[in-house]
Amino acid sequence: MRIMLAAALAIAAGPIFANPVFADPVADLIAGTIDACRGCDLQGANFKKADLSGVDLTGANLTDASFHRANLRGAVLDGVTARGTNFNLADLTQAQMTGGNFVRAMFYGAQMSGANLSASDLTEARLQTARLTSASLPGAVLDRALLREAVANNADFSMTSLQETNLNGARLGRSLFDGATINFAGFVQAEANRVSFVNATVSYSDFYGANLRRSIVTGAILTGNRFATAATREVDFDAATMSRNIMANGRMQN
Repeated sequence: MRIMLAAALAIAAGPIFANPVFADPVADLIAGTIDACRGCDLQGANFKKADLSGVDLTGANLTDASFHRANLRGAVLDGVTARGTNFNLADLTQAQMTGGNFVRAMFYGAQMSGANLSASDLTEARLQTARLTSASLPGAVLDRALLREAVANNADFSMTSLQETNLNGARLGRSLFDGATINFAGFVQAEANRVSFVNATVSYSDFYGANLRRSIVTGAILTGNRFATAATREVDFDAATMSRNIMANGRMQN
């Protein structure tokens, strides 16, 4: 009888110890005990200054969590929900962030060079002074996002939505905006030389004082934009469909 009871207890105890009821994925991730937590609910978690390089958080709920100054180099954040999440000053170099919900997320001063944000929703995200050199954002939504003074040279913004997006003072040299929809956006004083706007739709946006030298506008539709005092040398505006734009000399086009 005792043997049978002991065996029964052992069987019952096995699964409990194999999968602890009170396991703490936040503590385990910070300690490096685990390097993946796919689909985990990490809402409101504090990962400030944590080393999470290479961690796989695919599909996790990161809403309102803090990754302030965290190391997320090479991390996988595909399909995450990260509404209002704090990534300020985090290192997201080469991170995979495709198809994520980053609405109102904060990336102030974040290092995001080479990050892949394809098809992610960055509506009202705060990316001022972030480094997005060679980042991939095709198909992303950046409506009302703040990228003031961001560094995004050689970045891919093709097919993105940029409604009321603030790129004033951003460094965008050789970046791609092919097929993008840009409406009421700000590029004031932006460094945008050799940028490609092929087949983009750009309307009522402000390029005052921007450096647009050698940019390509072939097939673009440009309506009601302000290019006053912008540097437009070697920009072939004849290759675009133009209407009611204020040109570099301050005059409304004929």
